[in-house]
Amino acid sequence: MKYIPKNPNREPESVKQWKQLAANDPNYGYEYLRSKERKELLQALIEEQGYICCYCGMEISDQKSHIEHLIPQSIAPDLSLEYMNLLASCGISDRVIAENREITHCEEHCGRKRGNLDLTIKPIDPNCETKFSYTAKGEILPNNDPTVIALNLNHTTLKKDRAKAIEPIINMIESGSSDEEILLFARDYEQKHDGKFKAFCFAITYFSKQYS
Repeated sequence: MKYIPKNPNREPESVKQWKQLAANDPNYGYEYLRSKERKELLQALIEEQGYICCYCGMEISDQKSHIEHLIPQSIAPDLSLEYMNLLASCGISDRVIAENREITHCEEHCGRKRGNLDLTIKPIDPNCETKFSYTAKGEILPNNDPTVIALNLNHTTLKKDRAKAIEPIINMIESGSSDEEILLFARDYEQKHDGKFKAFCFAITYFSKQYS
């Protein structure tokens, strides 16, 4: 999980305008947000996060993600349209699945797995990255952590993809690369490139810090 510093100024103007116009309408809430504004909102969240999932850190796009409510709508319906409560998770939404008969399977992790569970560790927590560690095989530890379980962060596909992303820095460490080479390699993952983070960037940072 990577820390996501939320910025209310990133909320699209179209969404702000829609909320102002619909504020006194009985049909006011996230479920009534129009498709155009919903798409612009999702894109803003993706860009804010550097095109990685708010939970697992895999690469996402507007076609492979959905809007996630940090505090579930079932717990705080009044926050359903609050930008500071919204993130972008991998996995398409139930709404898209229902509208597209060609979609027969969507892997159950992150927002797709979580449902309405409240999380004990959240990506808006500045210290969230320090709560987990990683193995060279791509596993997140502690694997019995409630958040890891709730999001299924040790899903087989995630572990495989995470291990592949981690492999280069593991090889550098094991081959005896210099401290400077390892730190420069990891530092590259801490920066956005053309507005995007590299997938699982925080796992690479974890190994560089363990090595140093």
